[in-house]
Amino acid sequence: MLGQQLVNGITLGSTYALIAIGYTLVLGVLKKLNIAHGELFMVGAFAGIALAALGAPLPVNLAAAFAVAGLVAVAVERVCFHPLRHASFLSPMLTTIAFGILLQNVATQMFGSEPSRFPHSAEPQQFAIGSLSISAVQIAILATAFTLMFGLDLLVRRTRWGIALRATSDDPETAAQHGVHPSRITITTFFVSGALAGVAGVLTTLVYSQVTPLIGIRQGLIGMVAIVIGGLGNLRGAMIGGLALGLIETMNDAYFYAGYRDFVIFSVFFAFLIFKPEGLFPAQAGR
Repeated sequence: MLGQQLVNGITLGSTYALIAIGYTLVLGVLKKLNIAHGELFMVGAFAGIALAALGAPLPVNLAAAFAVAGLVAVAVERVCFHPLRHASFLSPMLTTIAFGILLQNVATQMFGSEPSRFPHSAEPQQFAIGSLSISAVQIAILATAFTLMFGLDLLVRRTRWGIALRATSDDPETAAQHGVHPSRITITTFFVSGALAGVAGVLTTLVYSQVTPLIGIRQGLIGMVAIVIGGLGNLRGAMIGGLALGLIETMNDAYFYAGYRDFVIFSVFFAFLIFKPEGLFPAQAGR
């Protein structure tokens, strides 16, 4: 049974990792948090559900969530961050709270406040690997999440865009003097961060089978916990932090009490803030 719970935990944790990566990308470039990031998760989930209701296959649903949430993230940057780029640290963060509430209300008007479900035409196929049972849905989630994680890691570390991203993060003025356009890097970073959150929304909805306009609140907080565990500003740390949270949540539900799920998760959060605020992997150890 432990092996099965490990599979379940990694499946859930891979979706949390995508949310945490989005936070880390924006935090690395602007040194600020996008508090509306959880709502981008919600937007992606509803985009996927809307197309799935029309009979679109999962790859199309994921592509729609990727594009829609990414574009909404760009709107967040243009409305909440760019006009306030010279303002105090708190100003753009407070505007993202308002933007997130706006997105919640738009989703409520469009889809209602009751849970919306991801339509399934048939029971997912199950595969047995020894004593483990893994569904086709879990395989799709793991394949999608890990492909995006590894792909983004290579993109950041091995491409010109990744070099420009890191240069902008370290010193935007010097980067601009060397031909980098910080504004373009910021926009593309927001798009990628939102797109990953949107895909996570669809994948998580596949796990839980339903979503509400308010789901982004919890998922956004989970992403914040993940980046604190992994290490603020550390991309790989965000991935590991998300996977760790998925395992913690699954093990709690299986061996402890599901009603204490958030109590356990946020107890871990406060423990890291008090005893290891730099996280498991400080940013300078591997960005």
